Amino acid sequence: MVKLRRPPLATAPDATAVPAAREGQLCLAFERTDEAGFSGFIYDPNDLSRRFVVELLLDGIALRLARAEAYVPELASELIGDGCYGFSFVLPPDQVGENQIAEVRLANMPGTLGTSLHLGSGSKGSVDSRGPGAVEWLGGLRFRGWVRCPPAESPVVRAVVDGETIAEGRASGFSHVGGIENANLVKAFDLHLPSDCADGRVRRVHFITEDEVQLTAAPLTFVAFPDAVEQFFADFSEVESERLRGRMLDRLLPASAPFTAYEDWSLRWPFTGFGERNDGRVVRAAAVVLIAGGNEDVSLSSLEHQQHDNWVAAALPPLDGSGTFDPDELRDFLLKDGSAAEIVVFALAGTLFKEHALADLAAAFASQPDAHTAYCDLEVGGEDGRPWPLALPGFDYERMLEQGYCAQFFAMDRSTVLAALRTRPTSLYRLFNCQFDQQDPSRKLQVLHLPSPLGRLPNLDTVAHSRLLAKASLAHLSARGMRADVQAQRGALLPAARITRVSTLRTLTVIIPVRNRKDLLQACLSSIAPALADTRAKVLVADNDSSDPDMLEYLETIQRSGTGVLAVPGPFNFARINNLAVEACGSDDILLLNNDVRAMEATWLSEMRSRLADADVGAVGAMLLWPSSMIQHAGVALGPSFAAQHIGNDRLVSDPGYGDMLKVARECGSVTAACLLTRRSDYLAAGGLDELLFPVNFNDVDYCLKLRAQGKRIVWTPFARLYHDESASRGKDQRDDKASRFERELRNLRNKWGEHLLEDPYYNPNLSLDAVPYSALSWPPRTRTPRLNHPPTPVVLPPGF
Repeated sequence: MVKLRRPPLATAPDATAVPAAREGQLCLAFERTDEAGFSGFIYDPNDLSRRFVVELLLDGIALRLARAEAYVPELASELIGDGCYGFSFVLPPDQVGENQIAEVRLANMPGTLGTSLHLGSGSKGSVDSRGPGAVEWLGGLRFRGWVRCPPAESPVVRAVVDGETIAEGRASGFSHVGGIENANLVKAFDLHLPSDCADGRVRRVHFITEDEVQLTAAPLTFVAFPDAVEQFFADFSEVESERLRGRMLDRLLPASAPFTAYEDWSLRWPFTGFGERNDGRVVRAAAVVLIAGGNEDVSLSSLEHQQHDNWVAAALPPLDGSGTFDPDELRDFLLKDGSAAEIVVFALAGTLFKEHALADLAAAFASQPDAHTAYCDLEVGGEDGRPWPLALPGFDYERMLEQGYCAQFFAMDRSTVLAALRTRPTSLYRLFNCQFDQQDPSRKLQVLHLPSPLGRLPNLDTVAHSRLLAKASLAHLSARGMRADVQAQRGALLPAARITRVSTLRTLTVIIPVRNRKDLLQACLSSIAPALADTRAKVLVADNDSSDPDMLEYLETIQRSGTGVLAVPGPFNFARINNLAVEACGSDDILLLNNDVRAMEATWLSEMRSRLADADVGAVGAMLLWPSSMIQHAGVALGPSFAAQHIGNDRLVSDPGYGDMLKVARECGSVTAACLLTRRSDYLAAGGLDELLFPVNFNDVDYCLKLRAQGKRIVWTPFARLYHDESASRGKDQRDDKASRFERELRNLRNKWGEHLLEDPYYNPNLSLDAVPYSALSWPPRTRTPRLNHPPTPVVLPPGF
């Protein structure tokens, strides 16, 4: 029998603790947890779906707001709703100072709740009502959660089924809890249970810390299958409807495997190759070109085991340091020893080729006659020699410029290589990007991605390769007539460069929808003022029926000082508010900005404008952070949870991200309208935000997909950073009315863009579809056929559907 322990609700009565009490129709607890911390809970026993915002007062002065939605184990164990009614405040110690009385009240309401705390008594409560931690099931065998502990500690968390520990791991990551002004970093963990639990049986699991503290009041129920649910149903039923039911369950509750299980995962789901073979062989001749700087003997040895045996290889000596070559020597090789080659494969010396690499590349070209260039997924070696998967996106022009991610191992047809040699490239980065010098939009649609690891990269000198990349990207942009500053950066795994295009002078309006919450708007405007001055941008505040007297007075004040204020009365419809504001302004460009966003620096807006300088960019997004410095938004991945999920919100701002993706600008499925820059002409041409199907949720995802359907690119940049108190002004979609609205709009998104949600070209089919993008492998992988990055096509829904 596993010994379980939970923190007690309260210690012996003292002057600093207010026990649970009924305040009218509300139940409240409020106490001091340490020198500068306070916590409690509040709920309405007659309506457990309600969530409250409470305000902390010290000696009658309001200091902080907090949304009461944190998990409280004691309430959950008493079956009081979902137990998520807790709130907390953490103040700087000097802010508590000599204050004598602490109180809480409902936000923007007169009077206080419960009994005041007398701070001078010295003792503190022992309970933090936010609870010791929390756990959620992500689908399959995967669980993630957090533990409240000092940042320097990484406690062990055990998964217990039927009294037996079946898995354990350390809470060594970080997560964000709290909201608005009480954001906190906590230690996070991610656990995959053993594969023998994937047998279709319903199980219940507890999660317990090394101190025997249970993280959930009740066990979590889960069910997992050995393969896909669709396959499980197909094995036991010949009814097509059951197989389709299983496919939908796979989308909603996807299974995954940790990256640490990559070798076992590869054996379970082997890469079987692409296209048709002729007696196991593809007849198209291939030439392999190795760029010196590594151990070419390792590469040549691996080539000797190729399934495709119609090849010839050459190792070119360095021209000017590692990673460079003489274009004349490459031409001579292709005209002589490689004269019969239809396909030319380029790789860094030291690359280990999979035995099916050349066959797969040749078959991929055969399956996509319009493709002129192809690249593939890769493996990288860990310190212990183990392989790790580098699952790459479909072709991403912006990431090519800033990371060269597709230029370490790729293939071109012969005519493309010979045309490229006219530009006299001296590195693989310039050889790859010169095919886009002529600004032919169709060229980007002819780059093929093979979602299969065909080789293992040698260890890169990222400093040297970053310099080569920066030089190549500058040469390409210059050939296009695009003025830009290009600086080499330091990548963790791959090269990195920062591109700053010189943008033309265009007018810009920042549109900020509001309803009350003067504090948020005031902080937002103050923080963005330097960027507005730098870019000569205007502000238009779209007011949706504010009623707070302080807010109305503030709006009059800023309007007199030159800030635009537009009255948009009526029910809250985020899409409609922004659409009316865009129609009212006459600027060339518009920035949609939430009132709960605060700038960290003055250069964020000019950085975003530089990305929009490229004519085929339709929208630009920024890196948004929670106040805890956890990433809240680094672009949007389409597909996870059969919906759209923010990228990066399991990472600290200092984290390079999977494949260094948080260190460079890149394209993605969508960016959030909390901070979205776009051309006004593009906005109007796309019909703006959809007021009918997506009045509150997913309107930004739909807008970005509409732009992409017109051939535009969506770019996210890590070099524009802002804080975002997500949904601070309108609340999260957890109440019944908001939850039903969210589900309705999610259903609309799936109906309109469903197939594309599962085939996002920027999200690799080998990556899991659970709620944390880029954090695990898909079980099983989705379709691995070679793919081109083509614009999405919406399903036009008849009226009423």
